[in-house]
Amino acid sequence: MSLTSTISVHPEIQDGAPVFSGTRVRVETFYDFLRIGVSVNEFLDEFPSITRDQALEVYDLMNRQVTPDQIAALAGPQSNIQPGEGRMFASA
Repeated sequence: MSLTSTISVHPEIQDGAPVFSGTRVRVETFYDFLRIGVSVNEFLDEFPSITRDQALEVYDLMNRQVTPDQIAALAGPQSNIQPGEGRMFASA
């Protein structure tokens, strides 16, 4: 699985915060859950729309100390997105 199928950033979805692709669940929410001791399995139970592969890819980013802000920066400038044009995906 690639980062482009794991995380998306779009100004009309969660105010442009990085989210798990195909959902409105912020990557930051996942980070917060892990910080308070929630396991990946428990997180997936709470958010069944997120796949295990997506969660593990973001877990790897967290272990490499990539912040949600850094993930958003990977998406680059979003000025070329017009409302209603779909998602813009982060690239690795």
